[in-house]
Amino acid sequence: MQKRIRSQYNQNLVQRGSITFYLDIKALRSIKNFRSKSTGGRPQEFPLILIHILIMLKIQYSLPYRALAGFARSIKWLTIPTYSLICKRAKDLSSLLPKLSSKRPKVVLLDASGLKVYGEGEWKRKIHGIGRPRKWLKLHIDVDESSQEIVAEILTESNIADSKMIEPLLCSTSKSVRLVKADGGYDRRKVRDHVKKRGVDLLVSPPKNACIRGVYPERDTAISVIRGLGGDRSARSLWGKLTGYNYRVLVETAYSCLKRLFGPCLFFRTFDRQLVESRLKCLMLNEMIRVS
Repeated sequence: MQKRIRSQYNQNLVQRGSITFYLDIKALRSIKNFRSKSTGGRPQEFPLILIHILIMLKIQYSLPYRALAGFARSIKWLTIPTYSLICKRAKDLSSLLPKLSSKRPKVVLLDASGLKVYGEGEWKRKIHGIGRPRKWLKLHIDVDESSQEIVAEILTESNIADSKMIEPLLCSTSKSVRLVKADGGYDRRKVRDHVKKRGVDLLVSPPKNACIRGVYPERDTAISVIRGLGGDRSARSLWGKLTGYNYRVLVETAYSCLKRLFGPCLFFRTFDRQLVESRLKCLMLNEMIRVS
């Protein structure tokens, strides 16, 4: 886990709200030197780096598209596209987005959580019951235990099981990984076989009704230790402290930060744009973690 100087950390959190822009000189040159290929009455074209900056502003300050266009036009030295064009061009950003992290983690933490696409709020549903249908997408992430940065992410439909995403997540992560920590949703035969094939250790909390089967020694050992400690919630907590499994809570912290900073909902309505949105949010959270 990261060691933080509290006073400096507080100042970095305050700085997140600053509207002072520090843009890469390469990005500025790319925007200023861009020449549209359109002629006559065709719409003006804009560089993808500019769309990238505008979408990041929208995410950071939770701006509607029209407000985003008005906010961006206050930057006098930029020619800003219309709010509808910003939305249309967002799907093209998938080819521009950089790698999530350059870290080479040895221990990674896996989990998944839902992001709402549309539907009623919790309060309305609590008071008046089920009404209009709601839709969710599931975000699977891979977090470096030491730096707490997100090193891989995949957005899927909500009915995709967590265990099915372990292979693409690990394939998107550095080969330096030696240990994977995950919750009971990953306690599956295919997961353990895939992790073992990659030469990586797996630390998973077995379910409450788990039985010793003699197939995976590390799983049988975990079950035996938990039972020997009493088999209750306190026993699982103590087992987590003894094995280091309790650090898996850091992946829950990553989801909490994502949802508190950028909201629990996705504002794009098409899946190709939602892929870009989820990747941008993870990139922005990683950048905030680096400077804090």
